[in-house]
Amino acid sequence: MQVTSLPLREGSIVNCADAQWRIVWIEGFDRVLAERVVDSHREYLAIPDLKVVEWNANSLAKTLDTEPSPPTSLATSIYAVRLKQRQVRAQPVERDLSDTQKQDSVTTSDEFQFAQMVLAARRQDRRKLIAEMAERFGYSTPSVYRRLKILKQHNSADALHRAVRSDAGVKRLSKEVLDLAEEYLRRYRFIETPKSMRDVIELLNGKCRELGLPEISQSTVYSIEQRTPLKKRLQFQGRKNQVRDQYRPKAGHLPGNDYPLAIVQVDHTPCQICFVDEIDRQPIGDAWLTIVIDTYSRMILGYYVTFEAPSTLSTSMALAHAFLPKEKYLRDLGISGEWPCWGFPDLIHVDNGGDLNGRMMHGARRKYRFNIRNRPVGGPNFGGHVESAFRTFMFEIKSLPGTKFSNPTERAEYDSEGRAVMTLAEFDRLFADFLVNDYHLDEHSGDGMNKMTPLQRWRKGIFEGDVMPPRGLPERPVDELSLRLSLMPFEMRTVRQGQVKILGEEYYSGALTLLSDSIDLTKPLSDRKFEVHYDPRNISKVWLYDDTSSAYIEVPFADLRKSPISKWENDARKRRRGNPAEEFKEERYQSKIRRLEMVEESAKKTKQTRRETEKAARRERTALVQPPPVPKPSATTTVKKQGLDPTRLARLKNLVREAPIPNDIIEGTHKDDT
Repeated sequence: MQVTSLPLREGSIVNCADAQWRIVWIEGFDRVLAERVVDSHREYLAIPDLKVVEWNANSLAKTLDTEPSPPTSLATSIYAVRLKQRQVRAQPVERDLSDTQKQDSVTTSDEFQFAQMVLAARRQDRRKLIAEMAERFGYSTPSVYRRLKILKQHNSADALHRAVRSDAGVKRLSKEVLDLAEEYLRRYRFIETPKSMRDVIELLNGKCRELGLPEISQSTVYSIEQRTPLKKRLQFQGRKNQVRDQYRPKAGHLPGNDYPLAIVQVDHTPCQICFVDEIDRQPIGDAWLTIVIDTYSRMILGYYVTFEAPSTLSTSMALAHAFLPKEKYLRDLGISGEWPCWGFPDLIHVDNGGDLNGRMMHGARRKYRFNIRNRPVGGPNFGGHVESAFRTFMFEIKSLPGTKFSNPTERAEYDSEGRAVMTLAEFDRLFADFLVNDYHLDEHSGDGMNKMTPLQRWRKGIFEGDVMPPRGLPERPVDELSLRLSLMPFEMRTVRQGQVKILGEEYYSGALTLLSDSIDLTKPLSDRKFEVHYDPRNISKVWLYDDTSSAYIEVPFADLRKSPISKWENDARKRRRGNPAEEFKEERYQSKIRRLEMVEESAKKTKQTRRETEKAARRERTALVQPPPVPKPSATTTVKKQGLDPTRLARLKNLVREAPIPNDIIEGTHKDDT
């Protein structure tokens, strides 16, 4: 099997400078400490310089003889303890609380913890701690003693809150007024087209005056309305989607999202900025942005910007950028910074689009051993990480010249095309610098982030561990071309005489001749097809994947006179060239009609003849007197030919007259004779 990645773990054997090294310690994303297998010489090696070891029988046996056994680790026991802590960990519910209530809850929690320390202290030390507690939380000393007694009785932080009034929940309204208020709320508020509270109050108080009941205030009616849960009020008003999104169960975080590259999300969004072309600097429209984000750390693993609508190509380019190291990419753009992301994820979270869940993605899944999971239909919370990143990026893009803002109202009279100044390449460089030196270094909130930056969270998950033990450096891809090709769109095609036909073009290579000769033509057609990958940006050559050698064969145009061209340009050229045969379209149609009429006429005649023959046969079978049968000549009977009557023959001879001879012939004959 072909090796597609470089393992970067302690104890792994790698190749560097034509020597084999064993990784001893991983210092970071840049270099590792390794010892040479031959003489145990230790040296720091740069990770980009490491290569995969091509093993043979001798080197493998030698390495196995010298390789020590891996040290015993306590990761399993630590993992078990953390799992237990995670199961029993309680999360405070702060939903539907005001800022003041949240602050009071925090203060009460601190007071409860301090009081527990006071109760657990020795008797001779309590006086000092009680004085400190009174000063810290603003109580008198007697109040501190009372609160400590409350805690001894209830042993709960909730007991430190203000006591509930003894008459809490007692209804002060008469039953007639309360029933009338509830009736008017059901009639005018709990419907699909609710009235305003002011209108309800006016109608309610008018009815109270008619019945001689006391009027009711708006705050009281509002309190009565609040007794009905919000979920039921929304259901009464027909807001089913809002009820589903707000009240259906949601997981606190994505299941299994506990380490880097556990789950990544891929999605597209328009850039909302007008670009200019490279040559004339004229506006040419906006572009699409495709990003790949790690849901554990919020690191952007890769992205791709293109003018084409979201497609398989944009998805494959973004994934290839995410899987590959970024050192050369940043160097080519002239950007300084750290972007230590590479490797293959365990799970890719996608929606149900064909560009994210098509044949190309599943082909790459089988080769690089990652899984694909569809986002649940109607479950926007399962794509929150990538959507949140998009909102951050769009807020940053709004400050660029040529922005289109979020909506026409926000855009107002701003001339996006007139103020556009950036090309696609310039935006690519700006966006990469924003990611590396701003977004990845900015604090993030959310599940597990705790004000950490994406880079810090990524580093922590790789080297220190969080909920799970340290993941370690991911395997580093070794063949960039093979990886990019495997993510390119492809079609299944057969090979005949060294040629492949795809995209309406013919491709030929001598390397395919032997492959086509070895194909067993007795096999089913599906077993004789190969994956033919192509780059839509340049279809002058394609790549055929050979399963037997696990390698790609480059196949150029069969007609070498053709120049490189993109798929879109080639399709546009064919559309402009048109179809010359369209000129005879009507003639061909009329000919088809005439031929159909001929066939119908022949069928009608044949049917009529057969019917008449059948009628005649039926009449003969049902006749009272049958006609005599026609005698059949015997085989021995000979037919003699009779000659003409001599009298008749003489009469015919008398009727024959000789034709006169022309004079010129007679004279010519006379001259010739003389």
